Amino acid sequence: MTVLPQRRRSLYLLLLVAIACNILCISGFTTKHALVRNIPTSLQSIQDTLLDSLQTKLDSESSDVDQSTSTNGSKQRIPFIIQRLGRGTKKEIEEITQLCVDVFFNAQEDVPNNNDKKTTAPWKAVQLAYLRNYQRGDILSRNAFKKDQLVDLIVARRVYSVDESSNMNVIANKIDSADQIFNADQLPTGGDESTLVFGEIIGYCEMVEKKFGLGGNFEGDEPNDDDNDEEDDDKKEVKMEEKLRPYLGNLSVVKYARRSGVGSKLMDEGEQVVREWDAGHTEIVLQVEEDNPSAVQFYKRRGWEFVFADPTCRRYDTSGFFLKESRVTKYAMIKRLDQQIADQNGLKAANDAGESLMDKLRNSFFVSKQ
Repeated sequence: MTVLPQRRRSLYLLLLVAIACNILCISGFTTKHALVRNIPTSLQSIQDTLLDSLQTKLDSESSDVDQSTSTNGSKQRIPFIIQRLGRGTKKEIEEITQLCVDVFFNAQEDVPNNNDKKTTAPWKAVQLAYLRNYQRGDILSRNAFKKDQLVDLIVARRVYSVDESSNMNVIANKIDSADQIFNADQLPTGGDESTLVFGEIIGYCEMVEKKFGLGGNFEGDEPNDDDNDEEDDDKKEVKMEEKLRPYLGNLSVVKYARRSGVGSKLMDEGEQVVREWDAGHTEIVLQVEEDNPSAVQFYKRRGWEFVFADPTCRRYDTSGFFLKESRVTKYAMIKRLDQQIADQNGLKAANDAGESLMDKLRNSFFVSKQ
């Protein structure tokens, strides 16, 4: 057998393989084309079904959100009362420290009574326990060793409408008059057996008389030309260091009770406390952190004025594994009480000192000095 016929057989074999492949490709393409023509109908039906199901789900969620929004919008204000606790009992102080630490360091879900639902890391739980003990110890030590200091703890308690027969402890927390309830229109209308009681603390602030300097523009009188300049400077420095002022501290409101007027009513009660002290105070001071702009604006709307910024302040930081103190700038702000009270205090002090009212007003920081 020659070589040429072998090559021809190879060519014939390759040709047959090529023909067979073409036949298979054509048949496969035809079958595939037939299937493709049928696929769009099936996919379209599936797509329509999925879209309908998705739209139904979205409509359902949207209606739930709208219903929830309307419900919350009509009952978002929490009914509450304001109470003065004086220096507070141990039980009240315990509840206050729990509230303050949670608001400042452990705020979570925007729901009431969520302490049991909070998920706190073990190391942060230790940090929070330390902060509670620290604040509780600070209040108790003040009660024990600074008994002459003017102090008033002010709280806001949530109000509930309950069935008096369902709980024997209801009588102890019963509210005598509905006139002292704020947002009373948000309470459900109950029957004759329902009664109004106060529950947990939802807001807190404290008014304390303490030494707090505001700088030369707010301290004392200007030196007289006839007096010794060095002696006047020494007196002004001592006066700046030792002047007692009412200090508003630890204003805190739980998240779910905000925008209910709790903070405003707490501050109103604090101002009334200072007036009832009858200690001659004509202003109240506080400090607020600069990275809390909402609080700064809240105070400004209520007539507080900026005095100075202190960049040397510190605060506790619970973001890490270990509790630490970090530097923060705090704004000192002042709220002047109404002019009528200031004039009355000025007249009383002037009469006691044998001075004229005009001399007293001339030395007051309410009058600009020329």
